[in-house]
Amino acid sequence: MKNIIKQIIGIVPATLFCAVLGFTACTDNFESLNDNPNGLNPENIPLVMRFAQPQQSIYLNYLNRDYEYQLQQNLNADLYSGYLGTPNDFGGNNNNNTYVMNDGWNNQAFTTGMINILKPISQILDLTEETDYIAIAKIIRVAAIHRVSDMYGPLPYSKAMKGGTVVGYDSQEQLYKTFLEELTESVNALTTFVDANGDQPGRITFDVMCGQSHTRWIRFANTLRLRLAMRMVKVDPATAKKEAEAAVSQKYGVLTSADANIEVKDKGLTNPLRTIAVDYNDSSLGGSFESIMKGYDDPRLPEMALPVGWNGDLDIHGKDGKLLNKIGQYVGIRQGIPIDDKNNYKMYSIPKFDVKDADKLTTKYPLPIMKVAEAYFLRAEGVLRGWSMGGGTAQSLYEEGIKASFDEYGISADKYAAYIADDVKMAADYENPYDPEYSCPGVNKVTVKWNEAADNETKLQKIITQKWIAMFPEGQEAWSEFRRTGYPKLLPVADNRSKFIPKGEFIKRLPFTLNERNTNLEAVEEARTMLKGPDDPSTRLWWDVEGGNF
Repeated sequence: MKNIIKQIIGIVPATLFCAVLGFTACTDNFESLNDNPNGLNPENIPLVMRFAQPQQSIYLNYLNRDYEYQLQQNLNADLYSGYLGTPNDFGGNNNNNTYVMNDGWNNQAFTTGMINILKPISQILDLTEETDYIAIAKIIRVAAIHRVSDMYGPLPYSKAMKGGTVVGYDSQEQLYKTFLEELTESVNALTTFVDANGDQPGRITFDVMCGQSHTRWIRFANTLRLRLAMRMVKVDPATAKKEAEAAVSQKYGVLTSADANIEVKDKGLTNPLRTIAVDYNDSSLGGSFESIMKGYDDPRLPEMALPVGWNGDLDIHGKDGKLLNKIGQYVGIRQGIPIDDKNNYKMYSIPKFDVKDADKLTTKYPLPIMKVAEAYFLRAEGVLRGWSMGGGTAQSLYEEGIKASFDEYGISADKYAAYIADDVKMAADYENPYDPEYSCPGVNKVTVKWNEAADNETKLQKIITQKWIAMFPEGQEAWSEFRRTGYPKLLPVADNRSKFIPKGEFIKRLPFTLNERNTNLEAVEEARTMLKGPDDPSTRLWWDVEGGNF
């Protein structure tokens, strides 16, 4: 019989987590990945603390170690999504930014998934029989691990935490099948709980994602199910349609404008992107994001980013030393630009934060997990594919998605109306002020206004472009959708130094990690047979199919 641990009422700050645990889970000396999770489980550790680590690690800043998020996502997906750039010349410009893949960097996302997610969730599932706790734990696990899979492909999952010396991998196809099954089971369990008890916030005080609402966890899980179903539309369209329709038609449905975004808000946790952008000055606005947002004259841009001058009225100089008077303008960094001196780019635009305020906490700057707008854009694409998406046309759902995003940033109704009616503006040309050699034409040539007479590819490009804008700055999902659809069109990598990725092409995945190759090679070799090609960054994932979307 499993032990049922009573939770503590009231959230314990993350900074106290290690002090109470008092063992290796809060050091870098973790037990072996595949040790039986029952081995070190003092029963006086409450569930509230076991839930903290995985929730804080989806968008990683567990225990406020900002550098881990920088390695987990910022120096891969945030770059590859087109959202952000880096002004730093890490490794003499031989780094992920120029497609010279850094093994040390690329370990972090895998390690986070295994140690910060799978291990504590396994412990939670072993220590409780409470159906709502089990369901929420599984939703967190899927929310986190599907992101890791969308970086690498196959992963240890069903065989992880079982004991033994070899940790076997599941194919990405099997992972997605398992993810969808677990989401369905969790939604059914939570629906039964809510139907019998209603929302019980006092039971889930550990929840820092869904406002301590069981119902909101259901809608989050349904929307996650819709996201994963759409991801597999090119490789298994029948299952994709079935799963998507089931998610939308479920009793409590998917996220709508009546809901808040799914974000981690923890009074003991800081936003790592603020630290990396403001304090480290290592993350700037991406050139593709600048091109699209300035091209549309998008009124959300001032709410999403800070203009040149944010760090003490430092202006941009050209390579010839000439002052360019860019104060107050939005200027991004194109991926792959060789950086000869960080000082030449440190004044470029960054994501919007109050740089004069010492407050870095997620209660002010939440960590984005899923935005409400995404649900509308997913449904719009579903209608475009002929699926039953709970009512509404592709156009109405597309425009509702834009409105949800505008409402998030407090943009007025008249600006929204003008925006969705614009059938002229498209992505602007990108200008590199410091070195014009790396300027290039804008490439995402699609307008905002819906055109019912357009072909489905053009309509999808509009949907994905607006979804991409709305999801900023959460680069992992944006990179995945860019690979799945090819939209929005992103600026080419300025200096592609890869031995594997052809010039003009984009990265498809991260290679299996050096740590795994050194310690779990037998399983890695088997996992390589599950890929569509070699274990390098040019090989497409299971759901990533070359060619058109229809």
